[in-house]
Amino acid sequence: MKTKIFLKIMGVAIILMMGYSCNTDKLMDLDNPKYMLTPANSDMSMMFTNVLRDYGRRAAGGNTVRVHGAYVKYYASYSNLYIMGGLTQFDQGVNDDPWGAYQNCMRWAVTLEDYLVNLNDPNQVNNLAFTRIMKVAIIQRLSDFYGDVPVSEAGLGYISSVYKPKYDKQQDIYTYMLETLDAEASALTDNSTIMQYTWKGDSDSKKTRDIVYSGDTKKWKKYAYSLMLRIAMRMSAVDAATAKTYAEKAIAGGVILTDADNWTLKTKDNLNDEKNPYSSWFEGSPSGDPERYTKLGEYFVDFLKNNNDPRQKVYFGGRLNAGITDIIASDMQKYWRDASKWNWDLTQAKGMAHGTNANPCASVAEYHQTYTSPNPFLYTIDQPLVVLTASEMLYLIAEASLNGWITGTTADAAYASAITTNMEQLSSYSGLLTPSASNPTYPDQKITAAEISAYIAAKPLGTGDAARLRLAEEMWVSLYMNPSEAWFNVRRMDLNLPANSATAPMPVRNAYSENDRSNNIDNLNIGLQQMGLSVNATREEEIATRVWWDTKDNF
Repeated sequence: MKTKIFLKIMGVAIILMMGYSCNTDKLMDLDNPKYMLTPANSDMSMMFTNVLRDYGRRAAGGNTVRVHGAYVKYYASYSNLYIMGGLTQFDQGVNDDPWGAYQNCMRWAVTLEDYLVNLNDPNQVNNLAFTRIMKVAIIQRLSDFYGDVPVSEAGLGYISSVYKPKYDKQQDIYTYMLETLDAEASALTDNSTIMQYTWKGDSDSKKTRDIVYSGDTKKWKKYAYSLMLRIAMRMSAVDAATAKTYAEKAIAGGVILTDADNWTLKTKDNLNDEKNPYSSWFEGSPSGDPERYTKLGEYFVDFLKNNNDPRQKVYFGGRLNAGITDIIASDMQKYWRDASKWNWDLTQAKGMAHGTNANPCASVAEYHQTYTSPNPFLYTIDQPLVVLTASEMLYLIAEASLNGWITGTTADAAYASAITTNMEQLSSYSGLLTPSASNPTYPDQKITAAEISAYIAAKPLGTGDAARLRLAEEMWVSLYMNPSEAWFNVRRMDLNLPANSATAPMPVRNAYSENDRSNNIDNLNIGLQQMGLSVNATREEEIATRVWWDTKDNF
């Protein structure tokens, strides 16, 4: 019987193969260049959308939470997911994650720039400026992660067959970034003819190209000058003269000063790659334990409580109600955004100790009942990704004012505006809880104007080194939603946070990627030597070696 069935199946298969076979000679037609996908026959503007999307989403997610968020004390856990961030034990895969931006986003930006340059169309001036501004944004992040990286020869494999790019010195990279931003901010125009060709947004998502600013050149100019200010201040300890020149130029040109101009990437509750990456990771989506056993860090919680900082209301989640002992993944998935399951008393908030790989409690249930979680109602699944904000710019203006540079304002005024803008922006998220007639016991997670004013009055900027420490602390707290930039800034401003490990300090850069060790080792070795390292340096030695701009001693 089985033999007959087998023969019938084979007979049907042979008939199908004969019926659907084709003349393979015709496949040779596909080698005809007219069928090849090239810049000449493609809609290259779609590549710009990919650049924006990849850049925005790579700034967020689980790896930056469990590594950079742990470095700067925002988060802690005994989970092995925190082996690098919490215990400072090197993990090559996690370390290499930011390098993916070089392999994807950077390559797209370089390819698009080359296409627009060769097009030689004056009507594309805004699009070329948008592309080059984003290229700088990508480079800034890569260089601040790794130090010396390929820039001048980056992404040229398709264009000019450069498959092993050299590593440029970070000092030269910073010069290139500042000069590029200066040129492209000046190139942007509202000329009506050129605006017809400028990439924009659209109600039809299939026609949308600029998914951040919808082709608004005024906002793009503010973003370019904001990047210029960020980069200038980052190098201010190592080259104060150049930093002063470009910081003053950026402020005079006009940086982002209101939240309406923030660099923001929208997300939505749809496919996993469209959801907010932080929210997906914290809620265990598409599978896994919500929050991945992540709790707010002890040092961070204590700092906010001791300073009576109103941002506790936004950042702090709850502690699982006593008596709830069903804590397997499927249960926690149900509890995660069920406000009734959590104790919201901020006076009882408790952060998790840093640098441990063992549950400090007798059970997992007790662990969740003891330590404060990240706020699940801040991290909603469709919360926009805000990558560069007005408050960051205002803090930098306050610092520039302390330096005696021309800013058009005072350090005290910029400091107060920075705090106000940050707290208002945090309170604007729609998912935050507020009491209502139907839910009178909900906490009020929005910060009031009176609370902002009281905090500023209680925490004046001050003068001298005390003012610089105050600014460093404020920027650290305000960048909670952007852990990578917080880590860069903690290093730059020398905020002396306690180490997570008793045997190793906080890492000050990423080690070079395994991909380049396999495919570009000669140039990688030159990069190591440029940074004062041996070609035989260990990964641990690499992550303890400061980048060019990181020169200060701790407070």
